[in-house]
Amino acid sequence: MNTHNVCTIASGDDMKMKGFSLIELMIALAIIGVISSIAYPSYQGYIQDTYHAQAQADVKACGLALERFYGNGFTYVDGAAACTLWSPASGTEASREYSLVVTANAPGQAYSIKATPVSTICDGSCYTLQSDGTEIVE
Repeated sequence: MNTHNVCTIASGDDMKMKGFSLIELMIALAIIGVISSIAYPSYQGYIQDTYHAQAQADVKACGLALERFYGNGFTYVDGAAACTLWSPASGTEASREYSLVVTANAPGQAYSIKATPVSTICDGSCYTLQSDGTEIVE
């Protein structure tokens, strides 16, 4: 028995195109771009808020270290050595987002700790803690 292989060529309606057209890909890319342009600034704001909250926590930890220092010598003078003077304190000084400055008054009976952002000005992002517990956001 002889079988013959028959090759047929599909034409017109029988042939279906598979895949995406260039227009469909361009529309998808435009939609991704719009969503990204909205999401990225929001994400950056969230990151800055996180750094600010971490700076507040590091200032309060420094305040506790100063209180322990005061308990040993009844003065806050030279107590800055008990603190990590950058935030986030868990990172290195080179990767800091905030700088902490400890100031003790002349007789050494009061202190002030100020956290200042490294890369921006104090537009509501500076935080100060005083020895009496007063917190100031500038």
